[in-house]
Amino acid sequence: MSSIFDRIANLAKASIHEVLNKMEDPVLMTGQYLRNLEDDIAAAEKMIKEQQMTAVVQERKSADIAHLGKQSEIRALTALENGDEATARHAAAEKIRYEEQAQQYANEAQEARNRVAELELRLSEGKAEFARLKEKRNELAARARKAQVKAEAERPNFSRGIESGAAARGFERMEEKILEWEAQQQVSGAGHRFGDASGSADTGTAPSAAVNEELERLKEQLSARHS
Repeated sequence: MSSIFDRIANLAKASIHEVLNKMEDPVLMTGQYLRNLEDDIAAAEKMIKEQQMTAVVQERKSADIAHLGKQSEIRALTALENGDEATARHAAAEKIRYEEQAQQYANEAQEARNRVAELELRLSEGKAEFARLKEKRNELAARARKAQVKAEAERPNFSRGIESGAAARGFERMEEKILEWEAQQQVSGAGHRFGDASGSADTGTAPSAAVNEELERLKEQLSARHS
């Protein structure tokens, strides 16, 4: 019971503001708090009905047991008039037991009535708090819409002067990504070219020697012709 009303009482405290500060949309969060509060109010109303029913049941039990006590008293008196002290003693014991039970039920009924009174008082406070917070939420929603419109006006989607709009910034990020891809492709292509060149150098040692030998042979052939 206390936990429900503790939540109602704590809605207006600083802890709620700490949560709202972390939310991207605090107006939506206030709506959730109002729904939680509505659930708590409904639960409190149900609890009040249950306690009222408990009080009625215990009062009825008390009245029934008290009636049995009266009957035991009559039997005790009748037994005494007839000189039957043993029966009178037994009936008197029953009367005392019934009276104790009747008083116990009466006390439980009164406790339930007291809880109803307390719950009704706090429920009234909770409903007043709900109305206040609902009005406050409407105010916050209006202020949030106004702030959002102002922010959108100050930071348009299109470019303005030296300030880039959201669309332009998106294209800039896309161009940066493409440039990054192009640079990666260039590095990758250069690596392949270097690999081809090194391969030619490794496998070209024998052909170069053959060329040199052929050149020497041709030179000697020319020299023989001129001599």
